[in-house]
Amino acid sequence: MLYEFLQSNHIQFSFQLLISELAFLADKPRRRGFGVRAAVGMAVHLALADIWEKLIGGITGESLFPYVPLYFGYAVLTAALIYFCFEIQGMEVIFVVTSGYAAEHMCFALSRMFLWIFHLPYDLYGDLLHLVITRYLIYLITAAAVYYFVARKNKGVSRFRNSDKRMVVLSFVLLFAAVGLSVYWSYPPEYLLTGVGGLICPAYSFLCGAMVLLMEYYVLRENSMKREKEMMEQLMAVSDAQQKSAKEAIDIINMKCHDLKHQIRILARMEDSKARSEYLQEVQEAVSIYDAVYHTGSKALDYVLREKTLLFHEYQIEFSCMVEEEIIPFMKQADVYALMGNALDNALERVLKEKEEERIVSLHIKSCGEMLLLHLENRCSGDVQFQDGLPLTDKADKGRHGFGVRSIRYIAEKYQGELFMRVNNGRFFLDILFPKIQQKDNVL
Repeated sequence: MLYEFLQSNHIQFSFQLLISELAFLADKPRRRGFGVRAAVGMAVHLALADIWEKLIGGITGESLFPYVPLYFGYAVLTAALIYFCFEIQGMEVIFVVTSGYAAEHMCFALSRMFLWIFHLPYDLYGDLLHLVITRYLIYLITAAAVYYFVARKNKGVSRFRNSDKRMVVLSFVLLFAAVGLSVYWSYPPEYLLTGVGGLICPAYSFLCGAMVLLMEYYVLRENSMKREKEMMEQLMAVSDAQQKSAKEAIDIINMKCHDLKHQIRILARMEDSKARSEYLQEVQEAVSIYDAVYHTGSKALDYVLREKTLLFHEYQIEFSCMVEEEIIPFMKQADVYALMGNALDNALERVLKEKEEERIVSLHIKSCGEMLLLHLENRCSGDVQFQDGLPLTDKADKGRHGFGVRSIRYIAEKYQGELFMRVNNGRFFLDILFPKIQQKDNVL
């Protein structure tokens, strides 16, 4: 009974392919209810794989070609199962499926070459041990090796670009060639005991699979290097903008100090005590803004808030701030400064285009269960165009602007946060959700 079950083609190949794909899924985020999803998804997958196998078997006849779509059909079913169980989409699902298929096919080719070299039979002949070792155990070992030597060492590079479609197409072409060739040297009995069927064709298939893996990880590493270069350019541009903002705040303080000197001289000449008292009150109110002190638990955030409060007051912008919880204790101070500095600078730039009485900015940082919410909103009556979830700059030189919002997204993603930007009812909303669980991970 067990032999017949494990010997079924759709059971064997589904196991081999899914185990190979898991080597590239070990570090991927899982969807809620993963255990239930995996159990239900696996049951549906096996049922559909059985139906697909019977459908292909009914139309095969004397031709071997339908076996090629048979195995690719299995791959499509695993892609649906992966999407159902893991928090990944699009290009990343394709990457996992093609990489897993390449790893599975490399293992299959190596096992065929090993059996041919040592004159061991590939056919099972009812041997359960032979079945378990050559159809199951060897794939577990190979998947563990692929994860340890390939996937684990490259888990930091996992971002594809839209332009990488060329890589996906080429991967499918290589896999199609390898699988098609495998069908033609695996099924006809006259090829099984020959050097072509037992060594040459498997070696070619192995190289095709290895080429797919090398090409995909090459593209990932290239993307990682491009992204680092882009971020360096963005951070330099953002640093220049923040330096200008800080200089502007210092200039404002210098002007106020200069005005204060004259006001003190006027006070010294005043003889009417009542007039002097009233004038002194006006001076105290004027300089009270410079005594604004924030205690948020983050020195970088306190510094940014003091600096931006000064600018908001100077430009007569109504600013409200409520920090209910320490802002992201696991975040580096430099990242806090860059994130909040960019967010508040963008809000400042936007509200300066509004009427004076409508210049309003509010910041709220609070806890939402296991998440920390950063909510910033400001008045925005104009039209804002979005691309890829980010607002496009309305400045003429678009190539040298727009780094601020991209820097915000980069920092949010760096700490596994979700960024949302939108305009609604004349207000611009920026929301970032950070998972609190990172606090423990970064402390250890």
